[in-house]
Amino acid sequence: MLQIILTILGVLLGVLLVLLIIALIHTAAMRTELKPVPQSDMSQWLKNKDIYATHLSQMIQVPTVSRRGNKDMTTIYQFHRLIERLYPKLHATLEKKDIDGALLFKWKGSNPSLKPILLMSHMDVVEAGGDWGAFDGEISGGAIWGRGSVDTKGALCAILESVEYLLGEGVTPACDVYIASSNNEEITGDGAVKTVDYLQAQGITLGLVMDEGGAMIGSPMPGMEHDLVVAMVGVLEKGRANVKFTAESTGGHASIPQRNTPIARLAAFVNRIEKRPPFKHKFTQPVKQMYHSMAHYMHFPFRFILGNLWLFGPLLKLVLPKMGGQANAMIASTCVFTMAQGSNGANVIPMEASVTANMRFMTHQRMGPSINKVAKIARKYDISTQIISGYDVCNPADTNSYEYKYVLRRIRDTFGEIPISPYVMLAGTDSRHYTRICNCVLRFVPLIMTNEQMKSAHGIGENLDVDSLAKAVGFYAGLIKNYTGPQQISPEGRQKKSK
Repeated sequence: MLQIILTILGVLLGVLLVLLIIALIHTAAMRTELKPVPQSDMSQWLKNKDIYATHLSQMIQVPTVSRRGNKDMTTIYQFHRLIERLYPKLHATLEKKDIDGALLFKWKGSNPSLKPILLMSHMDVVEAGGDWGAFDGEISGGAIWGRGSVDTKGALCAILESVEYLLGEGVTPACDVYIASSNNEEITGDGAVKTVDYLQAQGITLGLVMDEGGAMIGSPMPGMEHDLVVAMVGVLEKGRANVKFTAESTGGHASIPQRNTPIARLAAFVNRIEKRPPFKHKFTQPVKQMYHSMAHYMHFPFRFILGNLWLFGPLLKLVLPKMGGQANAMIASTCVFTMAQGSNGANVIPMEASVTANMRFMTHQRMGPSINKVAKIARKYDISTQIISGYDVCNPADTNSYEYKYVLRRIRDTFGEIPISPYVMLAGTDSRHYTRICNCVLRFVPLIMTNEQMKSAHGIGENLDVDSLAKAVGFYAGLIKNYTGPQQISPEGRQKKSK
């Protein structure tokens, strides 16, 4: 019997050794030596960088803060008037539609058989969040400072500048080009919804949509080469919902304690969800693609593990949830409790108490199944479930499409041989609404930023480099000018030459 056990163990160890050798060989083959980045000719954009910076500064100085329940559109229309003054050719040439404060421009293309493309970036911003000159639009230290520089007036400025330049050069795009800018994205408003409703009513389907999300980020993950800039292209964003859980009782006075009060049941329920979330962990295709792309540029331990998900995937599905944060959110739906309400008096047992959770959903466990999992556990504690608001996870962008591969090519043509990685957006954007009329909705702005600049979007000291803004103008100009519609594109994102 002992001999049989030893034989089995020997076989298992042998198999494990073979698998590790295969993984090591695969890891060695993955290693990508970074080629010198060919410097794209950015001189024509960089020479005008001070003009672009000044225009963005003026945009920042219009405090287009969106607030729930506030219908005052004064600053929104002040912003409309500003960009009309800054971009006269655009306003003289493109069709403009004002949709209750949201803007939609149409630039007629030369080939009506091509599906249009749409570039978008919202004009509203969040509150200053402190006393730091959020709306001064200061230009110093090679950067433009202020609320909206990153989120997302910087990208909007680059889009408008590129169109103004191309019009000055007499360029007509091959396809119709739309520019959309909503006025209430920061409060999950209806600006983008109304814009999509309008386009859908016109029978318009889009070939490509580009919105905020990913960017050109320096070393976006631990274990990457130092100061390596990676183009993070968002191909999917999670769904989300606000869900209220309520426990009831007959109430009473705190001097006569009862067992299983509403708050006690809610506490037990919250503790159960926190300790043992009822969600499946899975490496969906976009997440696999992200880790595979990143692994090529990581140091050995990270490259070895993330580059061999076929071997280490099951182990990572056990480890990543314990790490929490982004690591867990990439592979599972999530539920975090953010609000609580009980009685109005410290000596009163409430007849009703509640907690509210913000839930986020992945494609392998969508909104309905995710909420049902949590609601089933809630019922065990005699707690009811109510969906306050929410929307399901959208379908991922088609990464095999011409449009996706064209964007990859434009990134490389503009910024050189840099790593490009798809990724899953954990936050929400206006672009999710456009999945109704487009199969390739990408969340990417061509702005080179540090992790600190990305994190400053809703914080103190939000800023964007002047050179980064200028290069983004060049990217959008090339994207529009060189778009010729679906053709055969190589897997690396380069257009194949016709024989």
